[in-house]
Amino acid sequence: MGRGFSRRKHNALPRKGRDENTAYTEVVKENAQMEAYYKAQKIVSEEEWPVFWEHLKVTLPTTFRITGTRSHAAEIRETVKNAFVPLLSKVAVDDVVGEPPRPLPWYPDELGWHFAVPRMLLKKSPEFAKFHQFLVAETEVGNISRQEAVSMIPPLLLDIQPQHWVMDMCAAPGSKTAQIIELVHSNEQYKVVPDYRRSHMLIHQTKRLQSPCLIVTNHDASMMPSLKLAPNKSGESLPFKFDRVLADVPCSGDGTLRKNPLVWRSWAHGGAMGLHQTQINILQRGVQMLKVGGRIVYSTCSLNPMENEAIVAEMLNRANGSLELVDVSNELPELKRHPGLSDWKVFSKDGQVIDKMEDLSKDIKGRFHPSMWPPKNAGELRLERCLRIYPHLQDTGGFFVAVFKKTGPFVASDTTRSTSETTVAAEEKEDTATTGDKHKLTSTAEDEVSEPVKRPRTATSRSERYGAPAPKEEPFFFLDGKNADVDFFSGFYGLDENFPKDQFLVRSEGEKNKTIYFVSEAVKSILKSDDIHRLKVVNTGVRTFIRQDSNTPASCNFRIHSEGIAMMRQFVSDARVMTVQLKEVVTLLQSPYPKVSEFSEAIQERLTALPTGCCIFEFDPVLEENKDQPNARWEGQGLTGFVKSKLVFPVWKAQVSINMLLNKQERRSLAMRLGVDCVDTPHVVEGGVKGTAAKKVAEEAAGSADVSAEDSSMVEDEADESEGAAVDQVQVAVERAAKAQKAWKKISVKERVEMGRRFLEALGSRKDELAKELTMQMGRPIRYTPGEIKGTQDRGKYMLDVAEEALGDVEIHEAGLDGKFKRFIRKEPV
Repeated sequence: MGRGFSRRKHNALPRKGRDENTAYTEVVKENAQMEAYYKAQKIVSEEEWPVFWEHLKVTLPTTFRITGTRSHAAEIRETVKNAFVPLLSKVAVDDVVGEPPRPLPWYPDELGWHFAVPRMLLKKSPEFAKFHQFLVAETEVGNISRQEAVSMIPPLLLDIQPQHWVMDMCAAPGSKTAQIIELVHSNEQYKVVPDYRRSHMLIHQTKRLQSPCLIVTNHDASMMPSLKLAPNKSGESLPFKFDRVLADVPCSGDGTLRKNPLVWRSWAHGGAMGLHQTQINILQRGVQMLKVGGRIVYSTCSLNPMENEAIVAEMLNRANGSLELVDVSNELPELKRHPGLSDWKVFSKDGQVIDKMEDLSKDIKGRFHPSMWPPKNAGELRLERCLRIYPHLQDTGGFFVAVFKKTGPFVASDTTRSTSETTVAAEEKEDTATTGDKHKLTSTAEDEVSEPVKRPRTATSRSERYGAPAPKEEPFFFLDGKNADVDFFSGFYGLDENFPKDQFLVRSEGEKNKTIYFVSEAVKSILKSDDIHRLKVVNTGVRTFIRQDSNTPASCNFRIHSEGIAMMRQFVSDARVMTVQLKEVVTLLQSPYPKVSEFSEAIQERLTALPTGCCIFEFDPVLEENKDQPNARWEGQGLTGFVKSKLVFPVWKAQVSINMLLNKQERRSLAMRLGVDCVDTPHVVEGGVKGTAAKKVAEEAAGSADVSAEDSSMVEDEADESEGAAVDQVQVAVERAAKAQKAWKKISVKERVEMGRRFLEALGSRKDELAKELTMQMGRPIRYTPGEIKGTQDRGKYMLDVAEEALGDVEIHEAGLDGKFKRFIRKEPV
């Protein structure tokens, strides 16, 4: 994990007094300090250095991964190979030839791909533009994940098996998390631990994979709480442990130079020091929560040995033989890598080599830790088993990976008791051990546990101290298998009697359950633990059923959500399932609310016999395949799609029309794969539903916009799937929005400017604390964050000055304003 700092597009904003057409100078990709530092570390040979250094200056290519758990992963792969690779071969614009995508040689089953093309080609070439649209559409629905190539390596080296419990300690934004879910598969268990502010990015990333085996939590990874399992046959209640742990820790991120060119400006000797102890603490807590025999992968996108080999060596020495580095030279054989370092140098901030900690003066000694230097037994630790990935090897970013196996309890040895007794006690003591900055492993397990340690302040505690705690999440409540709602929709959809009805849950207890989630049996065992109150659960489960309230009566007001359709199909009675042809799928995509009369007679007959409510449409391309002319079903209708796997999606059957219950991203992806245009459903505008015809359709359609706001990140999807809203409900929403807009319009420009200035003053008064928080939460080195906050203040002041001078007539100054500020200072609704 790199800095994790989101770089907005504010660099394009001109400063006051500067010509608006003057662009910022391009970053000079040179840094003498960094070059001298890494030459001294001898991370590559002298002969290899020129090639390595020049590759750092080349922009990183795009890489993406095809989601491996989906049944149509092979279909997506074949579409890329057989449709787009030939299409993009030898495409040239202005004598610039583009390179078609190619599979990463080391990624299994050709599911990882490399794509390097200049932006100019994406804009000017219709062929490359079409491929780009394909990538975007498939990414939105989770069939493809755009992910840096080196970021794909740690999950593969975890060696995950379907029965494993896995923890991703530093998960957000979630590309590795999604990859791990694919490896675990949808019938098992998985857990992640991101920061709250980033956890909803993770939810957005992972919810597309429709996994009931995921728990998203919000904790400081170094202080991750433990859970106790139910007593075993011997009456022992041991702490819950994981089979696999990924610790992709915050780091200085200088391995990301190819995609973050500002690192060339900001790199300095002290950049790797600030997070050294945090990295140790996170890795140690991960080891503590790992089962004996389990595997933990430590990774960074840094080239610096103080964040890499130094952390590994310190952990191996703390472990007293309970950890070993795994030799993974035979895993991913096509991946080119360099071995880890056994010797490195420590530099002061002014670039002087410090041979040992005793050479430091008292005033700066506190900035260093003994673990930063190579230990005396470095040659015995097998540090060469670590992986160093360099850009010039296979056109990637820089990366570091170390794979550990836990061979015993992570405490000091105690040989005075029997093996079984020692194991039980050690597991309990290991779980309660703390990981503060002054922590030092001592000679006995008892000493390690009892040593008083000052707990580091976490981001949450700082936020609470300043009156801004993280939003409190609603708890989860399991529904009894005999719950009235569960019993009702189970009967309506004819759910198989073997379906585990006791694994449904909701986010709040009440008389009216709106969104019903489903979790795996393994996840349920965690959520039902007596210690679950110690875990801050942000999200879990797959949205399976949504209450669909409407003015038009329905036989069942619960519809199947598109997230849960693939899982639920096997349990739903065939009475609610209809096999449709390609032309019917196209009709649903190209018409917002097609009439039942627009379908074939056989479909009309079945739909007419069904009561109003949700049902499932299935389209199986194999049933329409003309073996003599494989593409006849496409060519006969002028289509160019490559769908070959079965499609399953929910629809809402109203009195005389049908509505496809997919959000706009899913509809767009499906349409692109079929090679057809997709017509969006009518949108709500001020004054009601747009257009008289759309208004009549909305009045007839049974879909509803009554969406629970229990998770704001999901509201947009729900609205997209329920765009056939009843007019009276639409009008209520429009009226509320109109009132808010009127209130905003009454605020003068001067008042808005004053509001902005008060915000900037508050920002300045808390600059130091906010800088520390950015460092902790986002992995941003402490020396960068004050400047980032100051830059935000400067840009804000500039925009407010422009607004105040313009007094509302800001059109002549728009080149210097971003969209949010234009809406803020104008008398426009937001």
